[in-house]
Amino acid sequence: MPEHTPAPTPSRAVYGFVMFLSFNIFFLVYLVWAIVPETYFEQIGIDFLPQRHWAVSIPIYFLTVLAIFAFLIYPSLGLLMTPDIDDLQTITDEVGSRRKKNGMKLHTTPIKGDCVCKDKENCWKEYYELRSEEAIQKKIPVVKDLDIWDVSEHLYL
Repeated sequence: MPEHTPAPTPSRAVYGFVMFLSFNIFFLVYLVWAIVPETYFEQIGIDFLPQRHWAVSIPIYFLTVLAIFAFLIYPSLGLLMTPDIDDLQTITDEVGSRRKKNGMKLHTTPIKGDCVCKDKENCWKEYYELRSEEAIQKKIPVVKDLDIWDVSEHLYL
C-alpha cells in the first residue's frame, strides 16, 4: 500500500493538469455563453441554454456565500473553539507568569571561575561576557503562556 504523503506524485500531476484544463474550458464556455448573443446560438442550432440573468446571478450568489462564510461563519467557529476563561486549558503555571518588565524571562548562568588564559592582555573573557549580555537583551522571547487579562486588554480596551 503506498504511503500517504503530500509530496508530488505522477498521478497527482495528471489529476491536477486535468483539473486545470477542465476549469479553463468551463470558464471559456461560461464566457462564450454570457457574452455571445443568442442569435448566434440559434443559428448553430443551440436553443436550450439557460436565461442570461443566471450568468450574473450565480457568481453573485457564490460571492455572497463566500462573504458570509469569511466574515460570519469562520470567525464564529474560532470563537466557539476558544476555551472559557474558567476552563482548565487557560490556567497557567507559576513559571509562565513570571516576566521581566519588557516581557522576557532571563536565564543567565554565571561563568564560574576566573579567566584561564595564559596571556591576560589578550583575554577576550570580558568582551564575550558583554556580548552575551547584549545577546540576552536582544534575544527572541521564550515561549510562554499569555495572560488572559493582557490579551483582553490589548484586544478590547
